[in-house]
Amino acid sequence: MTSMLFSTSAAKTLVVTIASLAMFAIFAAPSRAEDGSSMLRFSRGTVEPAQLTLPANTPVILQVTNVGDSAVEFESFELHRERVVRPGQTITVNIPRLAPGTYQFVDDFSHGAVKGEIVSR
Repeated sequence: MTSMLFSTSAAKTLVVTIASLAMFAIFAAPSRAEDGSSMLRFSRGTVEPAQLTLPANTPVILQVTNVGDSAVEFESFELHRERVVRPGQTITVNIPRLAPGTYQFVDDFSHGAVKGEIVSR
């Protein structure tokens, strides 16, 4: 009986440990790209989100996707970044450590009609 209790107790502990690890893996804070906070999406004259909040003093890898029918140009004078994104393409833009503040960006091919901002906090 003692060996059966030990086996049952050990099995319960193992199940609880595995379940706890699985829950941690599922609910742990996702990376920025997974939760969408470091992604921009251009589509037919719009950009989402129009205001992107990023952590201050932390380098970020920004994914920029163009789901529209024509090329866009992600451009930010303040960030010294300028990249063309073809239709259906996703590019990576490395954002350096930013001091707290607001940094403007535009789709330069829209002549400034499509614009947004990155807020570093």
